[in-house]
Amino acid sequence: METPAGRMQRLLEVTRRWREPSWPERQEAVTRALAASDFLTEEAAAFALNQQMHALTESALRRFVESLPPPSGRTVLLWQTDRAPLAGWQEALLLWLSGHRGTLALAESAATLVGALLEALAVDTIRLDTEPQLETRLEEADVLVVVGDEAVQQEVQEAPLRVRRPPERVRLLPMRYGAAVLDGRETPDELEGLAEDALLFEGFGVRSVRLLWAPESLRPDALLEALSHFRGVFPAHPATPGRLKMPQAWLKAAGIPHAYGEGLEFLVSRGAPEVQTPGHLRWVPYRDPAQVAEWLQAHAAEVSVVVARPALLRQLPQLPGRTAPGHAHRPPFPDPFGTAVEALRELLA
Repeated sequence: METPAGRMQRLLEVTRRWREPSWPERQEAVTRALAASDFLTEEAAAFALNQQMHALTESALRRFVESLPPPSGRTVLLWQTDRAPLAGWQEALLLWLSGHRGTLALAESAATLVGALLEALAVDTIRLDTEPQLETRLEEADVLVVVGDEAVQQEVQEAPLRVRRPPERVRLLPMRYGAAVLDGRETPDELEGLAEDALLFEGFGVRSVRLLWAPESLRPDALLEALSHFRGVFPAHPATPGRLKMPQAWLKAAGIPHAYGEGLEFLVSRGAPEVQTPGHLRWVPYRDPAQVAEWLQAHAAEVSVVVARPALLRQLPQLPGRTAPGHAHRPPFPDPFGTAVEALRELLA
């Protein structure tokens, strides 16, 4: 039987190989993930893999292993509706390294990339689905963790009523999003970083910035320039303009102030703090920073990251996930604010 130390070394070897974009297994997995996705681009897939493979160092892995729950014999069902390319990766590692079995229901591109990594690790204790198959899987699960919107959570709350043996431990987590705060003192580099935070993965993913608070007097010109520049480096997925066409037409018809990329590669509208479709960033004006602080406190359970320049961050509530522009999609390993990881750790303890 393989020891935890042996698994750690195998994991480090796999991540070392997968840091190379030319590694055949990685190239094949990316090709399949791109074919399965309506938002993932080659550049975004490379970003996600490079970031996580480099973040998983030996010292970080040792800290992760030290915090693992002990083997409990419980079987896990994780339904992760986050569409980030490697959503579910750290949860899968927690299960494998702690000796637990389970099923992960992931978005197709994430299932492809995470599945390829697990195959490279020769993991046979975790199954991957792209559909939750709730009623079938629930009878096999002792622990259920779900990350999803209200419709998903409603479905999950109803499904256990129809099975003979529902899970004994359940955690329902909301789909979250990122928020950013400007004060007009941002440097061009910080605005470029904010563009990455908002547009990487086309706005899909729980760490994507979807709301941007800005002083009432601040004009969006510098941000729009940064968004356009980012699209020159990370081109939009071909489906993005079509996805944004209807929201843009509605904004125009309703007379709501908005701006967009030349090819509709992004969309920014001014209005109330209401999350829009992915790729559509809502610019929310504020008069007093206290207004922003109050909103952040009231929506702490929904917000995954709060992005602002360091001096401004110090004036905002001490919420988890605070980070500087350009770091929303660069979490460390393990992600200290990965709520699904933390839920699994608690439920399996």
